[in-house]
Amino acid sequence: MIMNKRFSTLLAAALVAGGLSANVMAADIVTTDLKDGQFIHLSTATGGTTYLTMDAKGDFSTVVASSWSGNIDKLLGSLWQVKLIPHTTQAGTTYTYSLTNRLSGQLLSVKLQSDVDGGGRSENITANEKGGNTEWAYASGNALYAIKGDTVFTIGIGSNVLTFGATEDTSAPSNTSLYMGAVSTAAVTLKASDFNALVKANAGRLFFTDENVSSTEKNVLTANKWEAVDAKMTDGAYASGGTDVLFLTNGKEYKNRMNNAMTAADQTQKEYLLVDYNFYDPSKEFNVLKADTIAVEPTSDAVSNFDKRTVIAKHHPATAAFTVTYYIPNDSMVIAPAYVQTSIPVATTLKAMHTALPTNGKVTAVETAVNALEAAVASFYTTYDGTPTSMPAKGDKFAEADFATTGGAWQASSSESTITGEELIEAVKTAIKGITYSTTAATEKLEKAYVAKVNAYLSALNGLEIADLATTGGQAANYAKVSTSAIKDGANYADGLNSLTVNAVTSKQVVIRKLSNTKVLTIGGDPAVVANGNLVATIKTSDKDATIGGDATIAEGLYYVIDAMKEDDGAENKYYGLYFDESPVNAANYVAKAQAFNPYAQFVVTKAAGVDKGNYAIENRATANAKWQGVTNVVDKDNKIYTIGNDTIQLVAADDVDEDNAYIGFKYITANDAKNNKFTITSAAEMLAGQTIVMVKDSSLKIAEGEMLFTLTPSEETEYGVNEDLINVSYTIYNDADSTYLVKDDASDNYRFIHESNIAPSAITKFYMIAVDTDSTYVLADGLDDATKMVISTQYKTISAKDLDERNDMFIVKPQAAPASYKSLPKHVRIQAINGDYAAVNAKNQGIAVREGDLKADAYDNLDFIFWLDTAHYENAAPYTYYITKGVKETEEVAASRLYMWNSYDSAKVKDANKELPYVYGAGANRVMFRTASIMAQDTLLVPTMDAAAKIDTVSIAAKPAGSADGLKHNVKAGVKNFQFSFEFASKDADNEYNIVCQNNNGKNYVHNINGVLAMGPKEDAVVVNVLNVTPEDEAATGNETINAEGVKVIAANGGVQIIGAQGKKVVITNILGQTVANTVLSSDNATIAAPQGVVVVAIEGEEAVKAIVK
Repeated sequence: MIMNKRFSTLLAAALVAGGLSANVMAADIVTTDLKDGQFIHLSTATGGTTYLTMDAKGDFSTVVASSWSGNIDKLLGSLWQVKLIPHTTQAGTTYTYSLTNRLSGQLLSVKLQSDVDGGGRSENITANEKGGNTEWAYASGNALYAIKGDTVFTIGIGSNVLTFGATEDTSAPSNTSLYMGAVSTAAVTLKASDFNALVKANAGRLFFTDENVSSTEKNVLTANKWEAVDAKMTDGAYASGGTDVLFLTNGKEYKNRMNNAMTAADQTQKEYLLVDYNFYDPSKEFNVLKADTIAVEPTSDAVSNFDKRTVIAKHHPATAAFTVTYYIPNDSMVIAPAYVQTSIPVATTLKAMHTALPTNGKVTAVETAVNALEAAVASFYTTYDGTPTSMPAKGDKFAEADFATTGGAWQASSSESTITGEELIEAVKTAIKGITYSTTAATEKLEKAYVAKVNAYLSALNGLEIADLATTGGQAANYAKVSTSAIKDGANYADGLNSLTVNAVTSKQVVIRKLSNTKVLTIGGDPAVVANGNLVATIKTSDKDATIGGDATIAEGLYYVIDAMKEDDGAENKYYGLYFDESPVNAANYVAKAQAFNPYAQFVVTKAAGVDKGNYAIENRATANAKWQGVTNVVDKDNKIYTIGNDTIQLVAADDVDEDNAYIGFKYITANDAKNNKFTITSAAEMLAGQTIVMVKDSSLKIAEGEMLFTLTPSEETEYGVNEDLINVSYTIYNDADSTYLVKDDASDNYRFIHESNIAPSAITKFYMIAVDTDSTYVLADGLDDATKMVISTQYKTISAKDLDERNDMFIVKPQAAPASYKSLPKHVRIQAINGDYAAVNAKNQGIAVREGDLKADAYDNLDFIFWLDTAHYENAAPYTYYITKGVKETEEVAASRLYMWNSYDSAKVKDANKELPYVYGAGANRVMFRTASIMAQDTLLVPTMDAAAKIDTVSIAAKPAGSADGLKHNVKAGVKNFQFSFEFASKDADNEYNIVCQNNNGKNYVHNINGVLAMGPKEDAVVVNVLNVTPEDEAATGNETINAEGVKVIAANGGVQIIGAQGKKVVITNILGQTVANTVLSSDNATIAAPQGVVVVAIEGEEAVKAIVK
């Protein structure tokens, strides 16, 4: 261990004039001399003085070496603690190194990744890279490097950055921009900012290693939390020669008499560490250290007031002046006093006690007697005839002295009418005995308080005598020194009327001293000098030894974080016990309890690369801000309380969070739900419950009774968060009643409704709905950074745009069903145009529009006008889409295939035998056809080809070749959306009026009625239809599909499927989403298997699959 130097040597070394001393330079380190836990610099040159630094956040910079006084934060940022990582080889043990920054606690971490051809980076590295490489090799002149595969990665020091290199090699490349350098052994004289930076991590606490006081004694240094105040006494009797000194306060405050007249007790005094005038030993060598008030606050009073203020003080301010020096190699400090007090006040300070007598409750008779007594006491200290011979002599006692019966003056001659001091005291006691206290309780209380103070004053006069004379000849202008029964050794005591005196002290520092069998905290000579007899007691800013990293072992994962700092800057921490929250609309950044719905109140804990414990990053799950990072130590293992950075925190496992839900923290409405619902937005406040957003005459907004429906249109989803596994969405808010958008109006800097015709789409405000307090109450904000939010005036109920850090008003957003397209479970329907035409299928399987009277025509059957809506996309769909097939008679037994409505867009160029285009009508409109097909899966059909080969095509969303990654053994063609149709509202005011829309979205995907022919075209002039339920008679003519193959039959039933003739065969039933609802081998020839209501697919071993509609 490097011992602390003598104080005088330290102070001189720290005040080198004219710049740097030679030992500030970082001498190159021989790696064989490196020790585990040693602090080093990383310098830019051999013997260099420019060092790589890291700030508390992990950003890199460089600093030029100095005496470091006033720059301790830069010094700490330039210190790197080395951990030696041994590797056993045939040649012996070699080492790699990890480097932990003293200021940030972070391991030096760089990702071994290049982004330019040939290796390297296009940009220098400006900040520590979380999750990077933390284990480095080093050889002087080779910088820090790491070998990965056949590539050597190097880092060097640039201008405030790290440089990065990568070459294909297996040996260390030459790099002369980074060297390991030894730290200076010179002491650093600390300024207040330096001291405070050093003790910040442990909230101002100091710690002792090696030794401490006995358990029966109190160590004032470790029992308090300290903050330093700079001071420099440059003139007067107490000047320190211009040396910077520190005053260390524990933050405790009192109200005392500090004004010039010393009358009103309205000035703030703090407690400071000081050298007391009491001693531990009879020889008066070892002073007591204590915390107490001093005569002059170091930052507020001028030197010229020292004499005046120390008249009524117990401690001279200079006794609280210390020089603090810091030793870099062992991260410790020495605290040395500047002065010790040479005169000690009477404990009661008699003049001050009389001045402090209360004015409220005083009793006149007692006051008169006390004033006469005080005049006599004052005259006992001084002379009135101007000659020393008429002064009281040394040893004269106040009680026996004679005083004038008028004026209270001390008398040199007994020829005058006199009264003794004892008689004056008795007169006061007699006056007290004669008091008749007030019958009013409050007044009586004041009178008794006054009497108690008077009695204390009388007690203080016990044994008052002249201890020494201030002068021995000539005019006596000074006061005498006195003693009392409480203070026997009068030679060193001021009487409370004289200024206190001090002497400068050198070559002493705060030490632990063993006296008899007790170890005490005192001041003494350098403990490194054996002759001094003082014990080595290193003063540190942490109770942890200088080890690599911390001692915490934390399971990585998701946590809530509680503020476990009981104090903040010496005061009670009002946020103690609350949960951290970094929500953009929470200015306090705390919440009262864990919030599983709020990612801003959740934190991801990860271990630093290259360590097995003690160094962690704690990042906000939503903001990805590494709020804490670096060395982590245990405070309370059982309750998961740790110190990291400058904070004490408690971790609570976030086991209640659904980590698979990426949408927490914000209102999430799918595009489908947004399209198929309108929404109410109402106040969540109890007094405003149910009130919604309305516009008043001046276009401003307020909350009012009534119901307003809004259309919310979501933006594109945005990934965010520490792992980019969260998603948020913003919304435009459209008022359907008057076709207006809710916007943030730049002109008024407030919210307004603006008609859709008066605003460009790009100017429409998008609102985030941020969950606050609960998962269903939201703050409406127009952004997440540098934005505003909706706030309601509690008095006027008006809505204003306020900054995100203002108070919150929450809203409730609820959907009201308003489907944007026709929604139905599978069923039979008729489709009728609003002009009266019915959709039908002719003999050529073409879609046509026929008048109602044609139903009786011989050319058409009733089934030609009935269609089966077979669900393609139903749940959470926008729009709801269907396969539309021709109806089938209930009595018919059919195969799984049917005639499916089809947009013949992909067959437009096909010609028939007459070289005509059968799938085109008129001027290029693709016909609506009905084509044989069967469902293989929700988005896949089996469609027979129309050529001579009569093959079966698999038609799905996208084309896939045979042998593709999913193991297909045949080609899959695209185009299934040509078979999928929706019924979308023709207008927002329409009721059961729809356009028929094909889902291929090619711009001509709306069904038109062109002279009775159903063909495809644009939205304009698309046919408008009603979807009609069929009559019971019609329903009876149609039915479910059945299988009737060699005796095997499937019949849909209520709540299940009846299967006949399949005993011993395996049956699999799936719903329309492909989810298996039954998988069994039948043990009966007539079995009924339960199945959910709706469309199911039944697959029987050896048979083709068929659909059934379970009722």
